[in-house]
Amino acid sequence: MRFTPPPYNGLVAQAMLERFFLLHYICGGIAILHLFADWLEKPGTFPKKPIFYVVVLLGLALLGGKWISPKLTIWHQQKYEFQVKSEGPPPMIEPKAYSNEVRQDAKLKFSIWHGVSQTVNLIMLMMLVWRFWRLSHHITGHPQTYVETKRNLFSS
Repeated sequence: MRFTPPPYNGLVAQAMLERFFLLHYICGGIAILHLFADWLEKPGTFPKKPIFYVVVLLGLALLGGKWISPKLTIWHQQKYEFQVKSEGPPPMIEPKAYSNEVRQDAKLKFSIWHGVSQTVNLIMLMMLVWRFWRLSHHITGHPQTYVETKRNLFSS
């Protein structure tokens, strides 16, 4: 027995992904502001690599949240023949008929782009894990002390 059967499982996932991407936007913005503040506080060379790294992560989050996710939402609704009501009493979804061709096309596109979305999420996770691992180790490969790791995690 499933906790939430289709299409409700997709709606739950979409609601969680909205918050997931919002968290990415907020954290990316804070990271960029923190790097700029750190640079202004300690004038010197501009932290190009860390800023680039954060911008790439933020760009991937924007790609997933603002471009791929809305398309997945539409294809999910077409695949299961429903639409989300913007107002009115529950239930918040209502049936909507689509042609068999539209449903099959939506099913194919949803499958492909869902895989692309998950790949982008995996790339972002691997980038974050790699960055934190790298910042927590010296060039010699030994872990840093607490005081050394307390510094800005996105600076080189």
